[in-house]
Amino acid sequence: MIKESLTSLVRTLQRERVFSLILALMVILLIGAVGFSLVEPAEGPWPERFGRAVWWGLVTLTTVGYGDVVPVTLLGRLVGTGLMVIGVISLSLVTATIATVFIERKFRQERGLEAVKAVQHILILGWPEDAEALLDQLLKRLPQAIPVVLINKVPPEQMEAIKDRYPERAVFYLRGDYSREDILHKANVREALKAIILADRQPGETAAQVDQRTLFTALTLKALQPKIRILAELLRTENRAYLERAGAEEVLIRGQYDSSLLAGAIASPAVFRIYTSLLLGDAQGLWDLEIPFYFHGRPLSEFAAFLQEKHQGILIGLYTEGRTLSLEDLLSEEPSAIDDFIRRKFAETKMSHLLGRTKVDYQINPPLTQTLGPRQYAVVIAPRRPTL
Repeated sequence: MIKESLTSLVRTLQRERVFSLILALMVILLIGAVGFSLVEPAEGPWPERFGRAVWWGLVTLTTVGYGDVVPVTLLGRLVGTGLMVIGVISLSLVTATIATVFIERKFRQERGLEAVKAVQHILILGWPEDAEALLDQLLKRLPQAIPVVLINKVPPEQMEAIKDRYPERAVFYLRGDYSREDILHKANVREALKAIILADRQPGETAAQVDQRTLFTALTLKALQPKIRILAELLRTENRAYLERAGAEEVLIRGQYDSSLLAGAIASPAVFRIYTSLLLGDAQGLWDLEIPFYFHGRPLSEFAAFLQEKHQGILIGLYTEGRTLSLEDLLSEEPSAIDDFIRRKFAETKMSHLLGRTKVDYQINPPLTQTLGPRQYAVVIAPRRPTL
């Protein structure tokens, strides 16, 4: 990432002809040093006299003025005067150009126009009304080293205000249509870990249009980065199958659980409050942990006791990532236009299976006598993420 940033900076400086200005300054410095060494009386061999002249020219050109080497002849002072005038103008032009480059880059970053150089990052595509709550919860659960890139059409001032709330986190903003390939390339999608596609409904859009954009974005993401994991939000339940065929690992229907939560709040207010507290991570949170190798072959009861004793954690579930899913696992038996479109998109990327997408088997409240093994993960309630 540092190498790419330096390369981009060098290209910008070349475009602004900063290196040409620096070369011109060096030529002026050498001409002034030659003139000084020829007209000023000095003892010693020519290389030593010329070295003192170069030092004098550099000190004069930068307006430092140490005074250890000064012209004493009229011609030497004329050379010094010319070097000072040219130096002030040329040096000011160089510093002003470099400052303009950095100011422009900062301005473009703040406006969401500069390409993002983050790696191993998470993309949040879209910005509906409740997206800020999602970002807040996500940053609470993510390790601090993982960057987050926001891609949407929200005014830059609003995004800057949101970024300022998390000064210690690497949160980047990119303005544009997240379904376009060029915007995803600017977000460095090939180095991204996961993408969250939100149902960002624009004025005048129908639910079908929003879901269509989500589907198209998922297909584009998989074409550009087959290993990326996609979590997507839909507005209409009937579109779930299409999005799963497009390669989305997790699909959420907006408002799907609202009625269940409301009913739970009426039937059992205490259970409802406990449930929402876990979701918000107020005092206790839900964490997933890979089973350490030294617990493989041992009963679940030992690992559960370890979590309770060392981390005040309660194990509530297990899940296992199994075989890699093939594309045919997700396509319907009856041929359709959407299936043909998905096949064609995956054929363009020369993929025969869904890289990074696996079948997940899960258990809630598993038996404590169960033997643990590789590729298993535990879901735990704990005050903070246990470190194993």
